[in-house]
Order: sequence, then C-alpha cells, then structure tokens
Amino acid sequence: MPNLADPPRLTAGCHLYEGPDGVWRYYLPGDRFVRITAPADLLAATRRTLHGHPVAEPPAGTAELVAALKDQGVLAPAGSAPRRGRVQVRGDGPIAALLTGLLREGHDLVDPGAEVTAGIDVVLSCAGWLPDAAWRELGATCERLGVAWHGCYAEGTRWFTGPMAVPGRTAGYADTRARRLGACGVPDELIAYWKYLDRGVDLPPVPGPGPGASAIIAGVLAADVEAFLTSGAPAAAGQQLEIDPATLAVTPHPVLPLPFPAGTA
Repeated sequence: MPNLADPPRLTAGCHLYEGPDGVWRYYLPGDRFVRITAPADLLAATRRTLHGHPVAEPPAGTAELVAALKDQGVLAPAGSAPRRGRVQVRGDGPIAALLTGLLREGHDLVDPGAEVTAGIDVVLSCAGWLPDAAWRELGATCERLGVAWHGCYAEGTRWFTGPMAVPGRTAGYADTRARRLGACGVPDELIAYWKYLDRGVDLPPVPGPGPGASAIIAGVLAADVEAFLTSGAPAAAGQQLEIDPATLAVTPHPVLPLPFPAGTA
C-alpha cells in the first residue's frame, strides 16, 4: 500500500463511483466509462483515500487496486501536487490584484518593488501598454539568474499573455519580439512605436479589459505558475495568448525559441 502520508490521488477530471446497478466504475474525461469488478467495501475505502481521506486500516487488496487504477491512468502521477513557490507580482490595476489574490494562499509573495534575485521562482509583470525596454531588461535579468517570468499587456483593443519564459527551456519575450519584427513589413515603424510607448508621454488610457477578461488573464497567468511549479513547464508553454475583451475569445499564437540570441535593436 502506498505511504498514507502521501496518498495517491485521482487524476483531474476522473471519478470513481457506484452506479445505479450496484456496479462500481470509473469515469475518464471524454465520456469513457469502465466497470470495475471488486468488493464494494474495498472500492469505497479506496475512494476515500483518493479523495484525500485515507482509512487507518486499508482493506486487503487495496495495493493491487491502486496499482491497477494507476496503470489505467485514473491516478495522478506521484509528486504532481504543486509546490509552494516564491512569486513576485509586479504592476497595479485589476489584473495584478486578481492575480495576487489567486496566488497569495498557496505561495510566498515577494514585495513587488524588490529587485529580482535568484531566490525568486517566478516574476509576473502585469503591464498596460507594451513596456518593450522594461521587458527586455527584465528578460535579460531573469535569464542571467535562471528565474522564470511571465506577463500581460494591452495592444490595440486586445490583451496578450506570455509566452512564459523558463530560461533554457521555453520561448520568451525576446523570441516573440524578434519574430514580430521579422514578420512585420515595416519593422522600423514597429520599433519606433515601441519607443514611443516606452517614453510614456501623452499616451491614451489603456483600455480596461473588464471583469470577465481580467479574470481570464489573471487565471491564465496563475495556471501557468501552478503548472510550472508542479512539472517545470507552464500550461501554455511556447504560447502567446490573445484575449479579446469583447467576446472573451482566447486565441493561441505558438512561439518557437530562436536558434540564436535575439538582437538588441
């Protein structure tokens, strides 16, 4: 029997239950139903364990049943619970506030104004208009220290997140920036536009994403943090996500890491 101090858990979205015919089965996402032939008391006790309430004296056959469920993908991999991390949320406004609330309970939050150090697990930058110069500097610092970082910003009437940069493993802002310049028919104009935004003089107000889009953006950032601290990879690895506040549609844009360091233009 697995160590009850670290009990097995159901894979997200799976269920173990008794049907109306008295036969137990498990449900897997995608409407997959599989009947189980085993004593009802064994199945009931095992379900309590999988729900986080292990019994003091597991019935005979528990270890074999748990092993069989694991082979069928019903149980989450060992060590899949998210670890507590040190996370810094930079910026103000509704997205930063929502994100702080989502992460406060499970993680140690670093002062938003503190310098980035190697002891931080993830830095999150909740910006308004794209802060090109600041993000290039933040990206270089995090790359040097081996710290993952993520962010969101507004462009036009849309909002964008990521891709979350995990040094040495995923694409980040430098890759996104270089590929945008490469795909743009007027790259000099794009650079001039970013420099205008960086000056921060006489800029129009940032269009508020609204409560629905703010919740989506904060949720996307938080989900990537949790996935990274659980498995070492963000949920939307290598993806810049575009959020339309008017329709709440989320459109992914794959971003591949550059095969060489991005330029400094």
